[in-house]
Amino acid sequence: MKRLAIAAVTALTATVLLAGSALASAPQPITITVVTGMEGSSDPFEATGGVVCEEGVVGNAGGHFVGWQSNTHAQILVLKRFTCDDGTFDILLRVQLDFETHDTVATWSVVDGTGAYASLRGAGTLIGTNDGGDTILDEYVGGMHID
Repeated sequence: MKRLAIAAVTALTATVLLAGSALASAPQPITITVVTGMEGSSDPFEATGGVVCEEGVVGNAGGHFVGWQSNTHAQILVLKRFTCDDGTFDILLRVQLDFETHDTVATWSVVDGTGAYASLRGAGTLIGTNDGGDTILDEYVGGMHID
């Protein structure tokens, strides 16, 4: 009887775990392109992949600048808020800024959302290329899904 109870609990646990993972949708490839101004203002963005709106605006919602003592680069945590007609989503960037080129590399992850993006999940990488002036072309590449 004890073996039967253990087998039943094991089968039930496996069923619940498999059902939970079956409910999560697979991430869809996404690219977000932003020409980011140095003043931290709102900038327009374009997105492909169909998970979020095709265009909207993005701005800084917070940040923390550290590691500049090397005089070669810095690490920056930046919270970006993307605003669409049907909601917002926040992405946390973990950025490394090269002081010589002003180019950046980063990883990103979705940390919050409202409206149509309340259940948005996703992560990826970012490459930011300085144009030699006051803007950086940021290209976010990764996967997103709504669950």
